[in-house]
Amino acid sequence: MIQFARVPASLMGAQDLSARDLRVLICIALHADTGGRSHPSLARIASLTGISRRHLCLSVRRLESGGYLRHRSHKSESGKWANSVYEITYPPIAASDGEPKQTIKRPQDGSVIAQMMLTVWREEYGDILPVPLKIDQSRASACQSRFHDSFNSDLEQWRSLCREIRRSAFCCGAGERGWRADFDWTLKPKSIRNIREGKYRDGTQPSNGRVSRWGRDEYVIYPLGPGGT
Repeated sequence: MIQFARVPASLMGAQDLSARDLRVLICIALHADTGGRSHPSLARIASLTGISRRHLCLSVRRLESGGYLRHRSHKSESGKWANSVYEITYPPIAASDGEPKQTIKRPQDGSVIAQMMLTVWREEYGDILPVPLKIDQSRASACQSRFHDSFNSDLEQWRSLCREIRRSAFCCGAGERGWRADFDWTLKPKSIRNIREGKYRDGTQPSNGRVSRWGRDEYVIYPLGPGGT
């Protein structure tokens, strides 16, 4: 699974891009090599972004006309059209030692931040936890606030929190009632605090005599719920 995308922070203030266009560009950048070449299929982009193929094509055209990428279609040896090849036209960013971080200094639009946070959520939980169908004003506002005050404008801090949730069997539905964490619950300051303090981590000693299986590992399920102590 591709874990991150590198995009210039200046894109956050691009007035000629819609939130949908930016989601498409981020998805293409997720698959790009250090030279800026990317070749995800439309089905792959649609799966990650939740955007229909018709709207994907429209966004690609706008991104091309705006100078953000170049798009070429290639035929396979059988003569049929194969996956498209995209070339990111903003300067590529070389990989650095360790895991790169994607930091946004001062984004202009809360919906852009929300879409980026939703992309991370979909990457980490698309097969386990509920994925929001859309970003409304309430979610956009919550994302913008938490992005700055809880994650220091660093998308990788949000990803780290998401991975902490994924490591919790309880948060992923293995509790007695089958409760699962969702996007809106994770954006609450109290939830963030409890997750960071380890209140949902799987323990090593039974606290209620109940043990559950999650994948290949054995975990103890604590009797905690949303906002529990």
